[in-house]
Amino acid sequence: MSTIKDVAKAAGVSISTVSYALNNDKRIPPITADRIKKIADDIGYFPSAAARNLKKRATYTVLVAISDFGGPVYHELLDGIHVRLAQSGYTMIVSTGASTANLLKERSTDGAVISDIHITDETLIQLSKSLRPIIVLDRRLKETNIFNMTIDNREAMRKLTEDVLSKGYQKIAYVHGVHGTYDNNTRFQGFTEAMSAAHENVYREYQGNFTKKSGEWIGEEILKEENPPQMLVCANDEMALGIMEVLQKHGKQIPGDFGISGFDDIELSSYVTTKLTSIKIDHFGWGKKIAEALLSLLKDEDAPTEREKGVLKIRDSY
Repeated sequence: MSTIKDVAKAAGVSISTVSYALNNDKRIPPITADRIKKIADDIGYFPSAAARNLKKRATYTVLVAISDFGGPVYHELLDGIHVRLAQSGYTMIVSTGASTANLLKERSTDGAVISDIHITDETLIQLSKSLRPIIVLDRRLKETNIFNMTIDNREAMRKLTEDVLSKGYQKIAYVHGVHGTYDNNTRFQGFTEAMSAAHENVYREYQGNFTKKSGEWIGEEILKEENPPQMLVCANDEMALGIMEVLQKHGKQIPGDFGISGFDDIELSSYVTTKLTSIKIDHFGWGKKIAEALLSLLKDEDAPTEREKGVLKIRDSY
């Protein structure tokens, strides 16, 4: 196996010159660097990534922490982050649960993207004292090394609810996701703001957990009610699709007997019968923006961290 000493001897230069050339250091003239790189290729020398990273105190890896590995939203988001990081030579490590906290504490990566509701604000604030940057997607934190990139849930849900009200619906209910989470809270805030502005009361609230299964449970509950709501505004698509499936299975018409809406605009929402009205979030594009911001922060450059906008996609479900 060839070593850096072999390259230096063949090129007639010092080991440090070879190191500078292979790491594209501007102290080495391009013509000299190209010659050294060709010699390294010819004799089969490949720099040790571990040694290079140790010297630079960099791992060229980024941790992305998510709450779980289920659901279509994370798939698109992770794909977008991965594509952009790979273009800059970074590897993405995806983690959830206890392993996330361990990786963060060990500083096993150069930076982190956090979308895991199980990691507390206190933990992140403590970790940010020794790890920079940390980008959070599921909360708003004001801390020196923590940067917020969230969805503008409030404004998007307000616009959707205003559209629901414009159709003349009454007895409008809200279907919550996981209690206390940023996405659920801000989406509900947008909903209630639109309802209050129209002097309408929230007819009923149901508690789900952002999964299709919880939507199915709520659908079964609605079927048993004597005075069910006319319209169900759901905190995400998966719950809406679960409710729709149960109601339609029991002969209910959507729209007609019930109106329903979602949030996220996952791919399935435009294929089911009836097609679901939702808020479209370009999770793949957002993932690329998140990775771009992280790469800029790793270079101590300013990075845009504005809220991601949603687009109302009106279909047939109300």
